[in-house]
Amino acid sequence: MFTCRACTRRLLTAVVDHALAAEPTSNALRRSIISTTSTQQQTRSFAAATTAVERTKQQDGEEEEDKPVMSKKDTKALEWSVNKQLEYLSDPFHIANQVQAILDKNRFDEAKLMVLKASKGKNIAVSWNHLIDYEMRRQKLHSGIKLFNEMKKRAQMPTAQTYTIIFRGCALSDHKKLAVAEAVKLYNNMLKSDRIKPNTQHYNSPASGLRPGRRHRHHVHHSAVFQRRGQGPDAFTYTTILNALRAKLEVGPRKTPQQRQKDSAAGSSEKERELSKATSQTIQRAKAIWEEVIAKWRSASLVIDEQLVCAMARILLLGSSADNKAVLELIEQTMGIPRDEEALIKMVREAHLAPPEVDVLQRPSNRMALQPRRPAGGHAAKPGVPTSAKPGNNTLSAVLAALQQTTKTSLVPRYWDVFVRRFGVSPDANNWHQLLRSLRSGHNSSKMAEYLWIMPRAFMTAPTFRIAMNACLRDNLNQHAFHNGSQVFDVMITSLRAPDAHVMRIYLQLAHAVKRPFEDMAKKDPAAAKLAFGKQLVTALENLWEPYKMATKHTSSSVPAVVTTKSDVGREMWKLHATARGEIAALARKMIAAYDRLIFGDLATADTIAKLKPRRNQINAFVVKYFEDREKYEPAWSFKRMQEEKKKEEMEGEDEDDHEFLEGTPRRPQQQQVDPWTRMSRAVNVK
Repeated sequence: MFTCRACTRRLLTAVVDHALAAEPTSNALRRSIISTTSTQQQTRSFAAATTAVERTKQQDGEEEEDKPVMSKKDTKALEWSVNKQLEYLSDPFHIANQVQAILDKNRFDEAKLMVLKASKGKNIAVSWNHLIDYEMRRQKLHSGIKLFNEMKKRAQMPTAQTYTIIFRGCALSDHKKLAVAEAVKLYNNMLKSDRIKPNTQHYNSPASGLRPGRRHRHHVHHSAVFQRRGQGPDAFTYTTILNALRAKLEVGPRKTPQQRQKDSAAGSSEKERELSKATSQTIQRAKAIWEEVIAKWRSASLVIDEQLVCAMARILLLGSSADNKAVLELIEQTMGIPRDEEALIKMVREAHLAPPEVDVLQRPSNRMALQPRRPAGGHAAKPGVPTSAKPGNNTLSAVLAALQQTTKTSLVPRYWDVFVRRFGVSPDANNWHQLLRSLRSGHNSSKMAEYLWIMPRAFMTAPTFRIAMNACLRDNLNQHAFHNGSQVFDVMITSLRAPDAHVMRIYLQLAHAVKRPFEDMAKKDPAAAKLAFGKQLVTALENLWEPYKMATKHTSSSVPAVVTTKSDVGREMWKLHATARGEIAALARKMIAAYDRLIFGDLATADTIAKLKPRRNQINAFVVKYFEDREKYEPAWSFKRMQEEKKKEEMEGEDEDDHEFLEGTPRRPQQQQVDPWTRMSRAVNVK
């Protein structure tokens, strides 16, 4: 068969025709190639743009959702519904409301179809804004920009609100690289347009949403653009930038001054040195920005408010002692509150004559380390007196923190009176606790008791009195420290629903620590000095007796006395009050040690001892019962092992942990010497 060429040709032709029956013919293929070649130049740019967009989507991680394809029946039903609604909606305002209502139900396709059909004869820019905002909030940046371009193609002119929505969406987008590029591109287009000019809100929208580490990088670019066009950032803009600089540093837990000193003594690590260097650089950048702020403020082109001043003050608080002192200079420069103590007292006196709303010092002081340099040639700024910022709660908190860190706590009452009486600031809970922490740092127990009496009861909690009682404990060299601590204790009893056992334990420790009043007496009459010191301990125990019974009743009333083996009710109730009962047990053991010291140390008379012994035995019974219940409900805990660990710690001479002391737990002062009897009474077996 294949020997004949004609037969072979006919066979191959039949096979090829049969195989290509379902495929385009050679002529059709040739025509498609020719048409493709002729239109290749026209579609090359579009294909390149499409490829670039897809590559950008892949790099930024933006994935398009797989939308279900609507059937022809559903499409016709949707069009019928939209047309029916538009028959009764003629006003653009009502159309916008209906679009927003549909978007609230997450029916984007219906809302988009309604906007497209309504755009043929009406100006419905607000409805387009709702669509763009909906996509931007769902992190669909490309879809939002596509809607913006579609809006312009359909002769719907964008408004200033449209650009604000897009800028805000770019600021909140998770794809920062693409978002910044789109925002800058759109902003440059606005600069070239004559219809809508960018305003300060358009500038602040992307600046307020960018990540802290990236906000300040674009500040120079945006600021230069504004200055070119005769505009400038406002106080909110600078506040956002300063807060971004500070947020970049406040990563991780902040360390206390004691922890910093301990780390520096042990040798700072590489990470600490890098953090210190970054802090110094951030403060220098903030000062450079602040010079620009002050220059505009003095030329009356910028209004400074409290938020901007406090943003700069918070950055200075992160720096060295010199930077912390500059906070007071900053307040003096922008708010007219002097740093001198005599001037502060004078302002308080003048407050009785002038109402808080009238400013006595309108012109800011020139004594300021952060004062900007004069322009070249020595010419003064534009005429006009800048308005001082009005201080508030945030400013008061920053000033108190600066006084605490610079150990200028003697000025705390002066500044407090100026803010409260002169400027009429109503302190909030944060201000009151910052005041107490500053007084504790300055070991000022007298002012602590004075301010605690006038502190609002709504702001008082257990940590409030822990701070106050710790201040008295630190001020144990003061002869009136125990009296001040007794006042703090009285305020706690009348303010809290249930007395705090932790505060009562610090109060008892205060009674042991204050010995200064008896030193001179001991030189003349040692026996009288011992009795006087014992009287102080008896007074503390008398004050603690009723609150101790109240606290014990409050925690033990919910715990059943007899626990059956059929249920775990007793164990659950024990867990509920385990922490509170543990604090009361620690207080009880301290009280037992104080009773033993009075009874066996000849520190009290016979009548007093006879009155103290029954109370001592009653407290000891509670402690014994507590440890028995603990061994019953906590099988992993052992009283014997606890006693061994306690003795080991006392032999090593360890005190309470520093981190507990900083959070309110008392620590034995360094001036207090522990006698052998006290050390022995701490290790006594309560059983």
